[in-house]
Amino acid sequence: MVLPMSTRARGLAVLVLIALAAGCGTGEPKCIPVSGKVTLDGGKVPGPGFIYFTTDGTGKVVTSRPGTAEFDAEGNYRAQTFTTGDGLLPGVYALRVDCWKTSPNMDGKPVVSFVPQRYQDASRSKLELTVEPDAKPITHNIDLSSK
Repeated sequence: MVLPMSTRARGLAVLVLIALAAGCGTGEPKCIPVSGKVTLDGGKVPGPGFIYFTTDGTGKVVTSRPGTAEFDAEGNYRAQTFTTGDGLLPGVYALRVDCWKTSPNMDGKPVVSFVPQRYQDASRSKLELTVEPDAKPITHNIDLSSK
């Protein structure tokens, strides 16, 4: 039995799409796992918080995709770019750290941070991380100073 041309063409198109999909991954670039511990003056942080890995546009390897990490009350974190704990894309990052006693709010309550204000601004924090394209998993500890 000979199928009409339109049905054959549709069948071929479906087979091509299946073949292409089978050879594709997630389509996301390869992230390098990054984890570590945040400390304050060499000791435990006063509570959980967030790290923002911002792209600063300098260096030999630059990405335009920032990353984030949530750290627990012990200071432990795992960075993510696309999914929880997947790591960071190769690039140069400036870091911003937030750890709030009273976080920014719409209620007009005073905002109180556990960390000095300079760490809440990536351009002033002086915290930087470079992730090379062929890097092994990275342990990057961050010691904040209250002075």
